[in-house]
Amino acid sequence: MPGWAGEHDDDEIVPRDIRFNISSNPERHWFGGDPMRTAMFDAFSIFLPEGERFFIRSLKHYASKLGDPELIKEINGYAVQEAFHTREHEDYNRTLVRLGYDVEAMERPVKSVLGSVKVPLLRLAVTCAVEHLTANFSTMTLRHQKILSSAHPAYRRLWMWHALEELEHKAVALDVYKRAAAGMPAWKRYGLRVSAMNLTAVHFVRIFLRNVRLHAQADGIRTGFRFWSRFAWLQMVSPGYTRVSLWSFLCYYMPGYDPRKVDDSDLIRKGRAWLANEYAADGAAQETPAR
Repeated sequence: MPGWAGEHDDDEIVPRDIRFNISSNPERHWFGGDPMRTAMFDAFSIFLPEGERFFIRSLKHYASKLGDPELIKEINGYAVQEAFHTREHEDYNRTLVRLGYDVEAMERPVKSVLGSVKVPLLRLAVTCAVEHLTANFSTMTLRHQKILSSAHPAYRRLWMWHALEELEHKAVALDVYKRAAAGMPAWKRYGLRVSAMNLTAVHFVRIFLRNVRLHAQADGIRTGFRFWSRFAWLQMVSPGYTRVSLWSFLCYYMPGYDPRKVDDSDLIRKGRAWLANEYAADGAAQETPAR
């Protein structure tokens, strides 16, 4: 039994050094043979290696300046989890290259946008915004586990693992932001936080839609009215990926928003139990030997 599968406090950040071997299980339409559902998740993965490195740099910049041992411990746990996510999504994206997708073209706008954010406090505010978006995705994934029921097991395990760890560390970036911006008037802290969310959401949607289109075109699929109608149906009606996350997304705009006030302990316990059961079932997710 790996160490991460033991007992942990609900609010503990538990790094899990697991390899999901996506490169050993390359599958073009891994999501139940559905090109569009696959494209949505693959397009999300395109953001992650560059994004995770950006997030780690954003928080590490403040780690030595805060003088709070507990928060430094959380930043370190966060950074280790994100480093494992980076490694697994680099493997995932290399597999997309092998399958014939132009990952370099898809990553280009991600690197351009993130590379343009130079001010440390703005980088941190952008990190808070993205962490809120990923926490919403994670809540949806863990609460509606049947959404991934038709996915290839290796891909399903990776996304469930990622969702669990995003939920475990959902509050760390905002905790750091509150401390780093403590000397600013409350209205300025709020203004910077929501402005960063507005910019992040606009760029995320723009790049995400572009990459879904490139992904589909690489599959030889026409991206006309029928294509985007079904895309809208999946997002807003059934299963409603965006619809079920919309209210929790909007909560970010409330003054004084604090993700710690949203109790996700039950979801975290269920996610941990799910992952431990998957690991015990056939050992397909391999923990890396200690170095």
